[in-house]
Amino acid sequence: MFPDQRVVETWEGGAPTGRPVIFQHGTPSGRLQAALGDAAAQRCGVRLISFSRPGYGGSTVTAPGLASVARDTVRVADGLGVGEFAVLGASGGGPYAIATGAADPERVKAVGLAGGVGPWRLIEPPDPADPDLPLLALADAGDVAGALDGFRQQGAQAFDRLLGLDDAAMVDAFFEGAPGEDLAWLDAEARTVWAADAREALASYDGYARDNVAWGGAWDIDPTHLTVPTWLWYGESDRMVPASHARWFADRIPHAELTVRPGEGHGSTIFGHWDEMLSALGTALPGL
Repeated sequence: MFPDQRVVETWEGGAPTGRPVIFQHGTPSGRLQAALGDAAAQRCGVRLISFSRPGYGGSTVTAPGLASVARDTVRVADGLGVGEFAVLGASGGGPYAIATGAADPERVKAVGLAGGVGPWRLIEPPDPADPDLPLLALADAGDVAGALDGFRQQGAQAFDRLLGLDDAAMVDAFFEGAPGEDLAWLDAEARTVWAADAREALASYDGYARDNVAWGGAWDIDPTHLTVPTWLWYGESDRMVPASHARWFADRIPHAELTVRPGEGHGSTIFGHWDEMLSALGTALPGL
């Protein structure tokens, strides 16, 4: 629990005395998503840490924003006795990883984005039929509460039925339509982790709504202020977060190293390369 009495649920894995990397989970998910990288973190000598962002699982919801989660990340590090650390943001966690690196460059020594979403309405002309656009228009006009309510309803429509299924069927439904080659990482153990994370994270749709407004609306942080070494890992065939997001970031983040993986989609580029990503981030931290 934070000093302001908010609850922030955390998770730790990997090597207990290793180099600390804080994982910003995707959307919608929570702290348990980091368990997908537990074995790799052990191999790489990384202390892998994650926490459920506001509104996910038992973490207290807060007003939408990226900068406030960056401050939460530093508080989580403080509470766990972590000094310098790196941050890895996956998909919807990418903007929060950038925010954290920009907020405290003295302690955050490196940032990694794995399929990290950018301000998508600015990167490519959106489809006028996209159902998110009217909700984000509410936020743009100052009706943040209305936008959040709309995204909560959207979450219920998308996930209520899935959460009513047994674990195996629920995971199948989550990945329905994904190319088979993008799911090589989704073995039996990963399926168990995914199911547990979804059930915990989606106890309400507050986190899902908050994320969509925080990074779908106007950003309260500037990626050009991120000055620490930054890795951008994206998939050439990613249909959820296209490589155009990677190029947008690469053009704006001063010390960014861009990797676009040929033929890879969203899932494989995030969850199929834990060792590579954690090793890169770990090397940016001082030896322990």
